[in-house]
Amino acid sequence: MSDKKDDKKGASRRGFIGAAAGAAASIPLIAKAQQAPAPAPAGRGAAAPAAGRGGGGRGAAQGGTGPIKVLFVSKYHPYDRENLALAFDAMGSDITWTHVEHPAAEAFYDPKVAAPFDVLMFYDAFAGRELRPRPDGTTETIYNPPSAQTQANLKALLQAGNKGFLFFHHAIASWVHAWPPGINGSNAYVEVMGAAADWGTPIKNIRGVDYPPSGALGGTQQHITVVDKSHPITQGVEDFDIIDEAYLCPIFEDSVHPLLRTNFVPVDTAFPARPQVKGHPAGSNLTGWVKVAERSPVAYIQHGHDQRAWDNPAWRKLMINAIKWAASPESKAWAHANPKRIFR
Repeated sequence: MSDKKDDKKGASRRGFIGAAAGAAASIPLIAKAQQAPAPAPAGRGAAAPAAGRGGGGRGAAQGGTGPIKVLFVSKYHPYDRENLALAFDAMGSDITWTHVEHPAAEAFYDPKVAAPFDVLMFYDAFAGRELRPRPDGTTETIYNPPSAQTQANLKALLQAGNKGFLFFHHAIASWVHAWPPGINGSNAYVEVMGAAADWGTPIKNIRGVDYPPSGALGGTQQHITVVDKSHPITQGVEDFDIIDEAYLCPIFEDSVHPLLRTNFVPVDTAFPARPQVKGHPAGSNLTGWVKVAERSPVAYIQHGHDQRAWDNPAWRKLMINAIKWAASPESKAWAHANPKRIFR
């Protein structure tokens, strides 16, 4: 996947909880920046967003002032921090958002630590990944499993059923190698999300199948069809066009309720610059869905690679609708009435 900003750059102006694991001990770790946002940087197609689309320091205070409390989880994948933060700031009359990075983010799997938040929103990837130098100067990639406590905490949080979960874009590449299997023998975290991806490493034993590395094609013009126009997440969203990264990866249509489909055809030949994708089975063209994990509502929106997507009015509407839905009593009631056991 190609990104132009380094996730490891110095602290952005947005308040966030540092990546050091020791920060996790300093609970509660709720930090919101108080400085005014700077204008979006040039060079990203970054003319000031149009009126009504937020960003550029206009509108709600940084971090938001809205009633829905959102914990935004990221790390392990570079992205344009400033412009994504501006997109969230534009939702600030509806949400108040706080940023935390892995590995400190895992502390918030604990139901007691997550208590102040209504929605956990994930934009992380490759959680647990470690790049370890070899004596010959090369690097090996290690995927460390989550601790027993981390596993127990997430299971308890999902079984409690009082939080909403929103995953978007490359979040489906988190914990896909090392999270232990659930009741169906496949990676339990993958079953929570409803899909799995890794663009550099083959994925093993996803519902008993091994896959080559996933496909990713940036800057892809797509037409998106809203397949469930009655769902709260799609209200006010008509079929739309977007320039965004397209994926080829395993998606479990049997475990999700579809919301969106792309006209992009996800087959291995659509990724000529990624020969490692060759042999990957044809994929699903789903790009948005909802599902239940244990007793909790889960939404996934595949769109959101860069500013071209973040400035798209349909993406912004989908995201704020998804946050509102995940926080709502109605989504909790739906999940409680349709529980889906995942963890052992």
